[in-house]
Amino acid sequence: MVIAAALFALLFNHFSPRGIPLITPHRQIVAGARQTKVPIFQNRRQILASRQNVSIHAPEEIDLETAYRHFQNYSAIFVDTRSAADYRAGHIPRAVSIPLETLDYSADLLPDLPRNETLISYCDGEECAQSIDMAVLLSELGFTDVYFFFGGWDRWQSAGYPISVGDQS
Repeated sequence: MVIAAALFALLFNHFSPRGIPLITPHRQIVAGARQTKVPIFQNRRQILASRQNVSIHAPEEIDLETAYRHFQNYSAIFVDTRSAADYRAGHIPRAVSIPLETLDYSADLLPDLPRNETLISYCDGEECAQSIDMAVLLSELGFTDVYFFFGGWDRWQSAGYPISVGDQS
């Protein structure tokens, strides 16, 4: 009887338009030579809306030279996902600070930006996956031209590219 009730509940949940996903939705992300499954950071209402209205694509990785070219051409907005203290200690000039550790996943990020704006997220470097998480989140929010710079702050600094210190600049 218990097994029959559990099967009925699973079937009802599966066919209900308000059913709860039993497996966390995810995206396949390629970072360097690795493929990673990243969970979707949406609340239930956003997941249902995105299934109906938006075709979400996986963000892509870019290399140091491509990131720098975007920086030189003012053709992208950089999103620093590190802590506010790390951002103040040094960041890519004109980068927007959105620390992943303090993020409210139900909030709409960058609401005033057009959804076709080029966004590049970064964190400390290849030991940090926050840039990937942020890129996936921005993609899920409807931004269509999202990249992550996996080399991050470490590679940018090592290359001797311009840096800024302090709050937003």
